[in-house]
Amino acid sequence: MPYNLKPLSLLIIMSLTLLKPTNAQVTTSKIHYLTDTTLNFDGLISQFKNKVIYVDAWATWCVPCRQELQRKKDVQAFANFAAKNDIVILYICCDYNGSKWKQYIKANNLAGYHFLINKAVHDDFHTTLSQVQMRSKVMKRSFYMPRHIIIDKNGVIADSNATQQGNPKVYATLKKLLAKAG
Repeated sequence: MPYNLKPLSLLIIMSLTLLKPTNAQVTTSKIHYLTDTTLNFDGLISQFKNKVIYVDAWATWCVPCRQELQRKKDVQAFANFAAKNDIVILYICCDYNGSKWKQYIKANNLAGYHFLINKAVHDDFHTTLSQVQMRSKVMKRSFYMPRHIIIDKNGVIADSNATQQGNPKVYATLKKLLAKAG
């Protein structure tokens, strides 16, 4: 008895089109890990010569950091804006143990460059980029997270206390820098 293979071939073609990558899978390829553990903050920034850089310092244990990075609409819109304007998004994870780091990045599809903090960058954050304030009647230096820093095309810090992704102020600051550089 002859079989009609047309319905079967249609079913196979339809199932293959359903396996096509989704947008989330496509943007995952835009996740880049920086693995040079000898870099200090300046060395890390120098990896992106002649680029405006938006630095997002965060940690998996930091609740406000996670809340910001889980605002998918804002994070995706910012990633699109950055890609369109040739802006580097550099995420620096301040975890001391990298076990949860990559899982979180993949789960939240954080497109950009990722660096797990090392001692040199930690020291830079807690000296050069820290804030001095009175705590327990003693002046202390602290590096608070989440922390956002904007670096201009010359590698100079343009804003050491920028706002989070999606905030109109950060777009305005970046547009101003791009116009100045262009």
